[in-house]
Amino acid sequence: MAMCVYTNHAGLVMGSSSLVKSQYPMAMLLPFTLWIFANIGLKLFTPRYALSATELLVIYAMTWLAGVIPLEGWAAYLVSSISVPTFYASPENRWESIIFDRLPWWMFTERAPGVIRPFYDGMAPGETLPWAHWMRPLFWWTAISLAVVGAGTCLCVIFQRQWEDAERLTFPLAQFATELTSGFDEPGRVPTLFRNRIFWFGFFTVFGIFLWNIIGYFNHALPHITVYGGYLSKQVDLARNFPPIYMRILPPVIGLTYFCDLDILFSFWFLRLVAILKLGLMARVGFTVGLKDQQVDSSGIVALESHGALIVLALWTFIVARGHLHRVWIAIRHGRGHPYNDGVVPYRTVAVALVVCTLFIVGWMMSIGMSITIALLQTAFLFTAYLTVAKFTAASGFTHLLPVFAKGGGALKQFVGTRNMLPGDFVGVEIVNSSQFFGNDRIPAWPALPHHFRLLGDRSRPLVFWIAILAFGAGLIAAFTSVVYLAYHEGGQNLHTAPFTGRSNSGAVRLYDNMTKQIIGDKPTAFDPAKMLVWMIGALEAGLFVLLRNRLTWWPVHPIGLAFQNTTGSRAYAFSIFLTWFSKLALLRIGGIALYRRAAPYFIGLPIGYVTGIAVSSIVDLIWFPTGGHWTHGW
Repeated sequence: MAMCVYTNHAGLVMGSSSLVKSQYPMAMLLPFTLWIFANIGLKLFTPRYALSATELLVIYAMTWLAGVIPLEGWAAYLVSSISVPTFYASPENRWESIIFDRLPWWMFTERAPGVIRPFYDGMAPGETLPWAHWMRPLFWWTAISLAVVGAGTCLCVIFQRQWEDAERLTFPLAQFATELTSGFDEPGRVPTLFRNRIFWFGFFTVFGIFLWNIIGYFNHALPHITVYGGYLSKQVDLARNFPPIYMRILPPVIGLTYFCDLDILFSFWFLRLVAILKLGLMARVGFTVGLKDQQVDSSGIVALESHGALIVLALWTFIVARGHLHRVWIAIRHGRGHPYNDGVVPYRTVAVALVVCTLFIVGWMMSIGMSITIALLQTAFLFTAYLTVAKFTAASGFTHLLPVFAKGGGALKQFVGTRNMLPGDFVGVEIVNSSQFFGNDRIPAWPALPHHFRLLGDRSRPLVFWIAILAFGAGLIAAFTSVVYLAYHEGGQNLHTAPFTGRSNSGAVRLYDNMTKQIIGDKPTAFDPAKMLVWMIGALEAGLFVLLRNRLTWWPVHPIGLAFQNTTGSRAYAFSIFLTWFSKLALLRIGGIALYRRAAPYFIGLPIGYVTGIAVSSIVDLIWFPTGGHWTHGW
């Protein structure tokens, strides 16, 4: 809760909006790293007060589960979006005449001026915050959010044994946490990892550059080292119409993906290069696909191809687990006494909870306007994207897996055609696919859940299930209420992040503009066989890669790179993943598995050095440069 409150304050008031940029956000990694160093001090000087490895892992898992909720991960978008219709409605945008009668106002703040105006302008002296008017919308948003997380928790419990024992996913982010914390149960004063010179070499490889730049804050004669600069500063242009290559070096990506399998690493960077060639060639010749007046360009074509691959990966998740799922079904039928019920909680309980959560989600979608067919399709696309990201985050350690079409709304419209959708469908689909529903492309909680069960699954099993729900729920309430509090006390228009700007291109305003345009029939689309063909080509490509990977032991390309070939994570960090792949391949070729394991502390030191550098720079800015900080982290 404290993490969510601080992150909102740091981003909305202080302007540090880069704390939540991935599904493994700096908002949780910063305090966890500081806690590790504090615990080293406690173990060194007052050992009885030092936390054990298990206690540190509980902190790690719980903060990660809630870490994507605050700020631009989700909370700032939600709280601003549900107040935007009243504040920014105008005769020019026609919201009031076209969409106001169709909006589910029980999910929005009341339209009373005394509620909305102070939210954006700030409260006058003596005014009190109108909490009562926020209780209803926040209650229903909390309810649907807990249902989505509950469904994700149940699915991860069902698949956890398959992923750990049968598919043997590497869980790099769990290995990272285990390596960091395991030494705290040893008898020595300093954990083994922190006595390892290789770890400190990796640490200072990154922190040394931060330290040099921090000294440069005071001595402008020192040149600023930009090796870890943002991805836009590392752009290499290939040719006209071709997307650039971003030579972004992000130490956490390099360090955290070190434990990933080589074929997955190769797939990410190699298929990104192939995507650049495809995009460039199609853009150069002006190639488009689709019926008249609804064509898509090169980016849209690759998106359809990628979504087809994503669906195949999701289907393959079920196909490869068919034996496990059959045994789960038998355990569900026989109840708690069946020997296969040795997971976190009994499978019958999990199955009932999954059905209840899914029915609630579908019912909620119908209550905001969707027809039952659209609600079922939207739920299926949502679960497909989220489960695939959760699984392959556990397989790769790459925390910037942002699914194509996000929650699936773009694909849904392509398949159904907006001509075949009702006004209520437009309202519901736009709400669900906006950043106000369970965040934007960065997915809260789901990617953390498999790691949560991996790290804590052998300890007090039923408690582990409820810890996940409790951590998410507590973070959710703290994040939502703290954004409301800051908006009323600071004035929403004075806050630093995009959700509150009200610009014509901001997500909150664009959401209601899109609803309006679609309801009045602006550029309606029909089912498009050509686009479906592109989608099927992507599905067939992924299916072929799956077949080759399972038939040929030497096949080097995993299909995961095809599903994420043109998403933000792959665009920005393909070069960092290439560096990891090349380093790991070289280590294995030169010294085998022994050298690979010996080098692991170096790669663990990279993200710790990066996080420590950000923390030290932030402290220096807070003391000496409170009104003009320095950029240290972002895309």
